Amino acid sequence: MLLVIDVGNSSTRFGIFDNNKLKKNWTIETKNLFKWKPDKSIASLPAIISSVVPAASKILRRKLIRPRFVDARTIKGLKIKLKNKSEIGADRVVDAYAAINLYGIPAIILDFGTATTFDVISKKGEYLGGSIAPGIGLSRDVLHERTAKLPRIEIKAPKNIIGRSTVDAMRSGLVYGYASMVDGMIERLKDKTGKKTKVIATGGYAKLIAKYASGIDIIDIDLTLKGLNLIWQKN
Repeated sequence: MLLVIDVGNSSTRFGIFDNNKLKKNWTIETKNLFKWKPDKSIASLPAIISSVVPAASKILRRKLIRPRFVDARTIKGLKIKLKNKSEIGADRVVDAYAAINLYGIPAIILDFGTATTFDVISKKGEYLGGSIAPGIGLSRDVLHERTAKLPRIEIKAPKNIIGRSTVDAMRSGLVYGYASMVDGMIERLKDKTGKKTKVIATGGYAKLIAKYASGIDIIDIDLTLKGLNLIWQKN
């Protein structure tokens, strides 16, 4: 069995693969990792980890017996067309590796996390780079924290795009506005990669935004976990 871990700024996802099948997965807030107490059966498993939080990486090194961390400099079989590989988030290259092997090329991968990332794979299988935008949850929080009267709301689509209350107006802007941004970015990126490019979405808000963004072809919430497993098997 294999333990896979994707450490993000807000949350950390765990998965256990057995014979290349994801048997179990769970999520905890990254800030609570220091409280996490894995039992021996978990801590002793071979583990492959992508992390964008150095402090969390240190914690996992202490708590796991056989951890292996991956990043753009250590993944074999992925052509990265950027000079400074150390700048690329580990989750972004793991997603790219998974998309190439599971869904084909060319591809655009959207990961809806604390930030929303767009990663681009060419028809030659090259990782070209991408774009980073504030995540929808982060946008919601900033609206609340930086204004006097806007509340912190649950993110969901209102019944009408024309909000008839402050809460519905905020929901309209966040959901429909974000979906429009996503579709606009997909269209612009496809100008570079071709109209037949597959668009794969993952991350916490992928299912919500995909309902209103017409440019998303595939939703795979476990894309990063699957990518880590593939890297383990093929590297």
